[in-house]
Amino acid sequence: MSTQEPTPTPAPAAKGGASWVRLVSDLGPAVVFFLSYQHAEKNGVPEFARAISGDQAVLFATVLFIPAAIAGFAFSYWKERTVSPMGLFTFAMIGIFSGLALWLKNDIFIKMRPTLVYSLIGLILLGSVLFKRNVLKALFSGALHMPEPVWHGLAQRAGLMYIALAIINEAVWRTQPLATWVTYNTWGDMAINMIFWIVNFALLAKYFTDADGNPLLDETKDKT
Repeated sequence: MSTQEPTPTPAPAAKGGASWVRLVSDLGPAVVFFLSYQHAEKNGVPEFARAISGDQAVLFATVLFIPAAIAGFAFSYWKERTVSPMGLFTFAMIGIFSGLALWLKNDIFIKMRPTLVYSLIGLILLGSVLFKRNVLKALFSGALHMPEPVWHGLAQRAGLMYIALAIINEAVWRTQPLATWVTYNTWGDMAINMIFWIVNFALLAKYFTDADGNPLLDETKDKT
């Protein structure tokens, strides 16, 4: 399970290592969730957690996932000294939906949380392009500079990608065994996110500029 459904801010290393911080804060809790689920599936839910999670392995994993997500969020804030609105939103969704799942002993809230989060992120990105207030550009806070049409296209693609992730999540949890969904939700959507951003940044690197609009690649060539 991704902790903070990866937000569309996998910034290049321009912000002093922000990308690795976000990776650690997302991946750590996800690994805790995955390993906890695998342990409970194989050995049963430990007695200390049965009062909260009953005998459901996915709810036991959620019990351990919540403090891990809090630790990841705190670590991210400690290293970056800032919290993005999107990151705060996804963290709040983790608390609300995980809390509902444990309170009602119903894992449907855990399965549907990625659908809601990804759908809203996608709609926000697409809506910001429509109303010419590009949220994606704002999220980078000046760490990355590109021409406006390039930002426009990237936000559109990102919005559609997150909508697609929401649809895939619904298809997987509704048609596949729970174990398959847990594996996909932990590793699958994270891999799709990483591939999307790596490919897009590689293709868009030629458009990167400094704050004054000077192409970075041209500057690199001049220096060599």
